[in-house]
Amino acid sequence: MDAGNLRHLLRRTEFVARPERVTALQGATRAEAVDDILAVPADPVVVPPSLQVDSADSGYEHWVEALQWWLDRMVDAPRPVQERMTFFWHGHFCSSWEKVRSARAMTDQNSLFRSEALGNLHSLVRGMALQPAMLYYLDNHLNDKDSPNENFGRELLELFTLGIGEYAESDVLECARAWTGHGIDPVSEDYLFSAARHDTGSKTFMGTTRAWDGPDVIDHLLLENSDTALVACRFVTRKLWRHLAGTSASDVVVDALAAVLLDGGLEVRPWLRALLLRDEFYASEVQRGLVRQPVDFIVAVMAATGLRSADLDPQWFVEGMGQIPFAPPNVAGWKTNSYWTTASQFGTRGEFARNVTWRLREGGAHEVADGLTPAQAVDAVAAMFGLSLSTTTRTALVDWETRQRVAEPWTGWWESTNLLTLMMTTPEMHLA
Repeated sequence: MDAGNLRHLLRRTEFVARPERVTALQGATRAEAVDDILAVPADPVVVPPSLQVDSADSGYEHWVEALQWWLDRMVDAPRPVQERMTFFWHGHFCSSWEKVRSARAMTDQNSLFRSEALGNLHSLVRGMALQPAMLYYLDNHLNDKDSPNENFGRELLELFTLGIGEYAESDVLECARAWTGHGIDPVSEDYLFSAARHDTGSKTFMGTTRAWDGPDVIDHLLLENSDTALVACRFVTRKLWRHLAGTSASDVVVDALAAVLLDGGLEVRPWLRALLLRDEFYASEVQRGLVRQPVDFIVAVMAATGLRSADLDPQWFVEGMGQIPFAPPNVAGWKTNSYWTTASQFGTRGEFARNVTWRLREGGAHEVADGLTPAQAVDAVAAMFGLSLSTTTRTALVDWETRQRVAEPWTGWWESTNLLTLMMTTPEMHLA
């Protein structure tokens, strides 16, 4: 791979193109680089024990701990693609801390997304459906044969597997009936199936009549019915392409990748590998086509500066940036690109950049412009953040540096301080 394509591949899979990773993969073919990125260690990731115990009066503190732990993992994981895909599934199978209100349930779901991040789609959907986080979030713990609750059944079809227009309203009701009785033990707060609350009658779902049970629905959609399985593979392929590429996938790309997923028994790793090997993924419009999500921006800053969540308190900024991990805005999750480019959201990114600058200065960051020409200072700080600046951006920063020195020739402290902040607000810093 040439250096530009390699850095693009790393940014999209590992959040940033870390210099050591670029060096390690120099000279690799595309297939060799992709295989290295996907070589995730088999050892299970252990969530901090403190997040496995709920208490009524520490929900916010638990969320802060979980948020900081996860962001730090995104930076420091041996193969960050695992966290990238964990975050993708988190935005696809959405649950929210605000409604679930259980650190254990939310981190158990996070662990499932991580263990199946490159695992099997069918196993992931089955596991997600029976975990307390989803049962609480979409109210299936209230789903009773005498009063079927359609929330989970509808989203299972519309947002998780098939997409709008691929099912009838009657299928939603029959799916809801199938999921009656699948709830939560009020004492242990673990998953519990209640036969007394389950509708055992015949149901006609997707044209087939039988005594459907909830997990049977997932098996039918993804394994037994080749038509719905292909629809589901196409649906998640479009979402993954949009997440990693930032553009809309062509039908040619969708058909090819959906076939890899379907023919491969719904295994995620070969599906993702096939996506990352596509020539289309390295097209110029893809390389220029993705605005960093707030989480990506925070992780990129942390990776460049060596600072971590305990230093930066990202929990103070994520809401203003528009992306609260463990709390998607709704069951449809987050969108891409223009979704992140409002003035208020970028104002908060600027506030975060200033916060990072103060932490750098408190930590004894050197005078980044000391002894350098304006152009050299700009290039040095750009390199610090791993940025390749456009001529327009670089010229603007060099002009600012020059004018700053004329206005305040007696101090380099503010010059270096402001240059750090300005670099984090460049367009290049906000493009993946």
